Amino acid sequence: MNGHTNDHMNDHMNGHTNSHTHGLTNGHMDEPNGEHPYRLMNSNELKSSHQIIPQGKQIHEKDMLKNNILTISQGRKKDEELYFIENIINLNFLWVCDPVMGDNGRLYVDERVVESYKKAIEYVDIITPNQYETELLCGIKINEEKDVIKCLDVLLHKGVKIVIITSVNYNFDKDHLFLYVSFFNNKNKIVYFKYKILKIHFNCFGSGDLFSCLLLSFIVKQKGNILHIISKVLNIVQNVIKNSLTGLELNIIENQDIIASDGLINDILIKEEPVFF
Repeated sequence: MNGHTNDHMNDHMNGHTNSHTHGLTNGHMDEPNGEHPYRLMNSNELKSSHQIIPQGKQIHEKDMLKNNILTISQGRKKDEELYFIENIINLNFLWVCDPVMGDNGRLYVDERVVESYKKAIEYVDIITPNQYETELLCGIKINEEKDVIKCLDVLLHKGVKIVIITSVNYNFDKDHLFLYVSFFNNKNKIVYFKYKILKIHFNCFGSGDLFSCLLLSFIVKQKGNILHIISKVLNIVQNVIKNSLTGLELNIIENQDIIASDGLINDILIKEEPVFF
């Protein structure tokens, strides 16, 4: 990294394992500045920890009152709070899973790996498959939006807290990719959102890895509205891709300032759209 240190890059690169799953827990390392410490956990710790942490445990309101994002007065809550990551998952224990299995109809791994991911789903907090990986996990071919909704429902009912399908291609729209995110709201109703992303014709590996690492970093460091977090992460990834078009791979080091940013590059964000079914 040429001696240049930035929090995002350190978090992303050091925390990214060969299994493409990210587990965090706190309370195991002392931090002099009083920040919540985190450490990586192995797969056995992840599984056993889910057996002792109460299901559905929520973070107290005091943990949400940061950076003046939200003020809670006499129990009244703004609509935005419904999408606060703190209210959807337990941030004291977090497993983000990027189930790397294949892309564009091509399987990269042994079929037994697919079955292993299917068994692990119930322990996952956030999962970030691409379209093909979603089809493998759910056994549903995605041709139109209703197929995506079926897949989101399947994964949520298997126990995943937040499902993010990172790239969906439709034959009727060759110029855009679509990202979908879904979770249960505070009324125990599934909500769906999508992001319409301008397609950049650049074939390389690593954009999905970059997305999941940035997502984890933003969740741990910034918290707040998951929909806003995804917008910022998409903005960073899109800008890194645009700046890498002259090469054969993502220029991670050359774009480290963008990767370490707050995601508000050029003050242009891809906004979410609600999906109703």
